[in-house]
Amino acid sequence: MENWKSTPLVRGKTWPKPGTEAEKAIGLSSGGFSDYWPMPDYQKEAVSAYLKNEDLPSKSRRYNVTGRAYPDISAQATRFVVIAGLPMPGVSGTSCASPTAAGVIALLNDLRLQKNASTLGFLNPLIYSNLAAFNDITEGSSFSDCGEGWPAKAGWDAVTGAGTPDYQRLAKVVQSLPSGQGVAELIV
Repeated sequence: MENWKSTPLVRGKTWPKPGTEAEKAIGLSSGGFSDYWPMPDYQKEAVSAYLKNEDLPSKSRRYNVTGRAYPDISAQATRFVVIAGLPMPGVSGTSCASPTAAGVIALLNDLRLQKNASTLGFLNPLIYSNLAAFNDITEGSSFSDCGEGWPAKAGWDAVTGAGTPDYQRLAKVVQSLPSGQGVAELIV
């Protein structure tokens, strides 16, 4: 795609535009804490800060706050138009958000490969040590059958994670990393 640098996520702009339609958590979002996997060290500081908020779902719901917290990041998941034969306006959900976030990460890996540096590999420690490189989502909440969902808050939260990837800020972060093991030549 010739003009990929002009897309909103790559330019570091949020979509929809900030203001009345700013990015916000919505009911189809999900998140919380694992009952199976322990919380990794790289999450503990960010999650601890979130849990200090007073307007979280009632503790009477007995949710586990010691397990692995999720999500790590989020991405725009509504108002997508998918063209597969015919345009399908209004597509929403993980099927939109996951490839959007993956595309931004692929562009960051490409940036490193162009500098003969290694690809990023396991991202989570990088995410949690660079929360400011994401567009922080502070409005909205998830939905649950109990009526209370996880609210979006400043910093990491249990509905939008670190927020949505900001290509320009993340590009600065990944360019400042050591080059790694180098890149093997591709022989075709």
